[in-house]
Amino acid sequence: MSTQLASDAVARFLRGVAVVFLVVTIVFVLSRATGDPINYLAPIEATAEEIEGIKDRLGLNDPLVEQYGRFLADTVQLDFGKSFRAQRPAIEVVRERVLNTVLLGVVALVFAFAVGIPFGIIAAVRRGGGVDLISRLFALLGQAVPNFWLGLMLILFLAVNFDFLPTGGRVGVTSFILPGITLGSFPAAAVMRFTRSSMLDTLQQDYIRTARAKGLNERGVIAKHALRNSMLAVVTLLGLQVGGILAGSVVVETVFAWPGLGFLIIQSIRATDYPVVQAAVIMTSIWIVFVNFVVDVSYSFLDPRIRTGVN
Repeated sequence: MSTQLASDAVARFLRGVAVVFLVVTIVFVLSRATGDPINYLAPIEATAEEIEGIKDRLGLNDPLVEQYGRFLADTVQLDFGKSFRAQRPAIEVVRERVLNTVLLGVVALVFAFAVGIPFGIIAAVRRGGGVDLISRLFALLGQAVPNFWLGLMLILFLAVNFDFLPTGGRVGVTSFILPGITLGSFPAAAVMRFTRSSMLDTLQQDYIRTARAKGLNERGVIAKHALRNSMLAVVTLLGLQVGGILAGSVVVETVFAWPGLGFLIIQSIRATDYPVVQAAVIMTSIWIVFVNFVVDVSYSFLDPRIRTGVN
């Protein structure tokens, strides 16, 4: 079955390449439809001849098909041109912000799994109890409350009224707390719900009843048998949540003025800075596709049935 697994991996990789190609095309079209960067680049007193000269220098007067072909060729080399605002390579501007977004995303994921998995397990083991009720309520609110509203409420109560934490920006370790909780609340609710559902299903399996019949204590049954076999669904969710966190970072970073990739995208869209928007969105899509590819491949290590082809 190793040949089949390799074939599946290649197929997933090709699908990922197709997704990235589609994203590149959409980014190119939308970036040209959002406005004219000359309004930002040209001085107020610039003449019509000077404006046309700037357009020629940037290749904005070329036919769209020619611009698209040049854009595809440059994208393969990760060359997105110079930022209209910073007058530096766009990829450098993006790299400066990537670490802040990655760190915030890691904090959000740690919060999501540190809260979601334990409470999901307890809710499943003690189904119908108080912890189960609280967990389900949290899962409902976590997925219903918009993260921009949650962020504003956290700023109001914990930063403004009580002055416990910074209101925004990256000014130290404590500045990760509010945006991290805000960004991690939605995935925490999803992880909790999936963990509970998966654990409930696993606890009904025959091998769990057999383990209990053999005299294994309940903690051993949960930790050694039920938990591991429940993690496949949670790992599936991990790939989805990475994309959700990167998408949600656009709003959360704007609310908290966090100097990350999401905030950079908003600033660049407002300034019609094509190169930076294109570089940021395309690199983000590549990262999401890569993470989902790794998650798909990891299934075979978590579930022996996938390696052996047993249903």
